[in-house]
Amino acid sequence: MISSLSSSKSPIRVAVLLAAAGANLNAAVAFVRAAWKARRHRHEVTRLLAFDDHALRDIGLTRGDVLVSLAGPAFDDPSTRLRILAVERRAARRARSREWPSRDPAPAPQGEQTRLPV
Repeated sequence: MISSLSSSKSPIRVAVLLAAAGANLNAAVAFVRAAWKARRHRHEVTRLLAFDDHALRDIGLTRGDVLVSLAGPAFDDPSTRLRILAVERRAARRARSREWPSRDPAPAPQGEQTRLPV
């Protein structure tokens, strides 16, 4: 009698097991999707190596950026790294352009007249 009670599965226990199996299945599907997406992006980034340096510069990248992004682990998405590198380079370029002094002469303060040397 005791063995028959322990071998029967309660509906709650079955529901918990099914929920756990469903969660594991969802996690596995998400992993496979992410791996497939990373593989597809890796293939596309590899195609960028066929571009010349001028074409890469037009899209805000260098050949070194492409090589660095491909040097990561096989299941990492290299397009994410490329995006980060391009944004960092663009931000640095903008910061440098703000730091450089203007080539226009500074205007004289109002109320003061500038005298030319005689």
